[in-house]
Amino acid sequence: MKQKIVIKNKMIGILDDVEKTFTKSVRESKHLFKKFDAWGIDGEFFRKVLLPQNYRVVVHDTDNDKTYSAVSETIDKKGNWFHFKSDEADHLAQIFLSRTYWNQ
Repeated sequence: MKQKIVIKNKMIGILDDVEKTFTKSVRESKHLFKKFDAWGIDGEFFRKVLLPQNYRVVVHDTDNDKTYSAVSETIDKKGNWFHFKSDEADHLAQIFLSRTYWNQ
C-alpha cells in the first residue's frame, strides 16, 4: 500500500510498504546540500520507519530529470546528520548522503 508521508504539514514523499521503497521528488537548486553534495531525509522518519526494514530510498531530481536510489543501511553507514535551525524555521534533524553513494 502506498501512502503520502507528511511532516510539519509538508508532504515529503511516498512510502510503499509492499515494495519497501520511499520515493521523494526534489529540486537540486533548492534541496541539494551543496557542502556535501548530498540529498537529505527527515531523521526521525528515517530512524523509525525506513532503517528498521531497510527501505530503498528513491530520490527524483526534477531539475535534471535524474533518479538516485540507495538502501537505508547505506544511508545509515555513510550518511551525515545535521539539524538546521533558524529564527524562521526548524528543519528538524536530517541525515544526508553524498551523491557519491547513490545509484543512478
